[in-house]
Order: sequence, then structure tokens, then C-alpha cells
Amino acid sequence: WANKDEIFAGVPIGGSNHVFEVKYEKGEIEIKQISKGDHNYNHFEIAKGGFVVERQDMNNATEIFFLKENGKAKALTNVNNAIYANLKKGKVEKRMVKTTDGKDMLTWVIYPPDFDPNKKYPTLLYCQGGPQSQVSQFYSFRWNFQLMAAQGYIIVAPNRRGLPGFGKEWNEQISKDWGGQAMQDYLSAIDAV
Repeated sequence: WANKDEIFAGVPIGGSNHVFEVKYEKGEIEIKQISKGDHNYNHFEIAKGGFVVERQDMNNATEIFFLKENGKAKALTNVNNAIYANLKKGKVEKRMVKTTDGKDMLTWVIYPPDFDPNKKYPTLLYCQGGPQSQVSQFYSFRWNFQLMAAQGYIIVAPNRRGLPGFGKEWNEQISKDWGGQAMQDYLSAIDAV
């Protein structure tokens, strides 16, 4: 969305999608992140005092929220709460993993419900195809991490080289090198977990 002096945009950053405001005033550009947290803020509409947004995360399908200009969000819909009340979900952990070339890589780890750290669990390494869309706080009926974890698996979902939201260099490093550092990043993630 845009008007004369400002633009509002949905931007992938650090493993989530967020709403940003870009202002242009007297030759200066000011960029401000409006939404916060480990959520994906997807489609949005400007409203008086804020935005009506679609919000989701790995544990919750899309619901409609009112996002105030100060970044606070309030649910307008709760379509799935009755279903969620009857489900046991696993913990979602945000980890930074060192890659083979010494960079920090965001990796999501999803544990089975009632995870016991004293037990051994089979582990699934989620290899995002893309190749250039981040592993974010998306909720999917196809790639549902909670459903996988509920079968007794630990899920490891790295944001390997070639994904947006971690800078231009990180995103473009996969170009002409799909089998290179990106594959090493997967190995770094699974080895760390």
C-alpha cells in the first residue's frame, strides 16, 4: 500500500513475515517495522488506526487480527480455538546454528508433544525446495510441522542459504551453487540438533 509519502509492505525478515512502513520525507527514507514476534503477517488492509491483517504461525492457522500502528495485535477471529483446545502441540524452538563457513543460520526445531529430553527420538530434516522462499512461521495443511511432530518425530527446519529474510548475500548465495553451501547448511543444522 502506498500514498504520497509512505509505503506499507509485507517483508520476510528473520524467519517471519512482517508489516513495515517506509516513509520518505525531505529526501530522507525512514523504515519502521510495525509488527513483531514469531508470526507471519500476510495479507493486510489499511484501517483507521492500524491494519486488518492475516496472521499465522507454525501452531495456528490463519486468523484475522487488528494490528495497531504501535505494533500491538488483537485477534478479531478465533475460528479454530475449539479444535486447538483438544490438540496437544509440541514446543517450537528458534535456534541459531553455526554453518560450516562460520555464519549464523536460523533453524526451527519442533518437538513432539510431551517431549522428554532423556529419550531418543527419530528426527526429520525438512529440506525446503523453493529454492528462494524462507522457512517462516507458516501454517500449512501440506507441510504441517506439528502433525509430523505428533507422530513422535523431532523436526529440524533450517533457513539454509538461498532464502530471503537474512540479507541479499544470503539469499543470492544459492544462485549457480544449489548443491554447494546450501547442502552444507542442511548438514550443519542436523548435526547441531
